[in-house]
Amino acid sequence: MAGARTRRWPAQTNGQTYRISVWVPPGTPPPGGFPAVYVLDANALFGTFVELVRRSSRRPDATGIVPAAVVGIAHDGDELFAEAQRRRDFTAGPSADGSVVSGVGGASSFQSFIADELMPALRAELPLDAARQTLFGHSLAGHFVLQALAARPQVFRTWAAVSPSVWWDEAGLRAALAAALPCQPGLRVFMAVGAWEDEVPPWQRQHPGYEQLVARRAQRRMVGSAQALAEQMTGWLGAERLAFRVFPDEDHASVVMVAAQRVLRLCST
Repeated sequence: MAGARTRRWPAQTNGQTYRISVWVPPGTPPPGGFPAVYVLDANALFGTFVELVRRSSRRPDATGIVPAAVVGIAHDGDELFAEAQRRRDFTAGPSADGSVVSGVGGASSFQSFIADELMPALRAELPLDAARQTLFGHSLAGHFVLQALAARPQVFRTWAAVSPSVWWDEAGLRAALAAALPCQPGLRVFMAVGAWEDEVPPWQRQHPGYEQLVARRAQRRMVGSAQALAEQMTGWLGAERLAFRVFPDEDHASVVMVAAQRVLRLCST
């Protein structure tokens, strides 16, 4: 993409190599630098965010979105979603139901890579505003966003978890957030799900595997669990600092496109 740079970045914290993509808006940065949104699963989402910023920031008076830098964090390789690496980096341990028992639990090291290696290095070389930084994750990456919020709440100003996999060790996640969030000043949280995520949308009902999908969604309760967690977090943070949205007519895969625009508007302020 025009103006974007991509590099392979070896992480000292866990020995893994990541693909880091950076796009900075053209022109003179504002005082303090550009806001920056760090996007997980960047092989799938980096281009989406850059195009949203390029298009929407042309008319900030109409969209509420100002020019912002986009930093994409992807697992090395060409897969849109590298599932084995995602389970390793986006989880703090096994899921509560034991569905995955190996190759998990690397979230702490991945958090350290982002906060202690990547972010300071990028701020040293680019005009980024340290006070206006956002972390965006969807699905299991959304679960990671909430874990990182509990572990290091002051690293980002805005935390965006879209369709977070709350079902992955829900009790542990709730306990970590309960211990960390009360009395945390300054941060903001955006959570969103698609209205169809607890059910199977009409356009999927004729596809093979329908019964298994119904059972899995009933077990994971994506909408209900996220809504309950958001209500609990509102009690810790206050209603003015937590926004929760259920987007009608959207499913787990489609809601990310709708939510991204709302997150960019939030991180513009």
